[in-house]
Amino acid sequence: YAEDPENNFFPSPGRINVLRAPAGPGVRDDSGVFEGWNVPMEYDPLLSKLITWGADREESLSRMRRALDEYEVDGIKTNISFFRRMMNHPGFINGTFDTGFIDRLLADEWILSEAPAADSLLQATLGAALAARRRATLADATPNSAGSAWKLAGRHRLLDRSV
Repeated sequence: YAEDPENNFFPSPGRINVLRAPAGPGVRDDSGVFEGWNVPMEYDPLLSKLITWGADREESLSRMRRALDEYEVDGIKTNISFFRRMMNHPGFINGTFDTGFIDRLLADEWILSEAPAADSLLQATLGAALAARRRATLADATPNSAGSAWKLAGRHRLLDRSV
């Protein structure tokens, strides 16, 4: 939704300057908006419906977390950050929620904090370390080393997929 969770979910009309929707296995984004589109004040602020699925709840939640982390919208406020935080709440993870769940979250106010999750920091650190290692390995590769630069690049792509 084009709304600001930090301002009582007030609508956030305006121009979408950047729009990068997530994709991949078990991820579906149903949307009718595009980069450059103006979100009007007069209509429903729904931008898209993000759906994930998997073999079980844990896999579905993992895919949703990844998809929300990949979702990028700039130029307007959205409720993506709210959903990112909600996905880490124990009650949501365990499936022990009801129709009053979001009201209770908002009353606790922890859900609106912008503190980065420890998992996100760990992922960013690991990603930076892998990228630095890949650059160093490819730069040092010679025809007489552990293999060609092409083979090393392929091995690194496989390593990236397993993380």
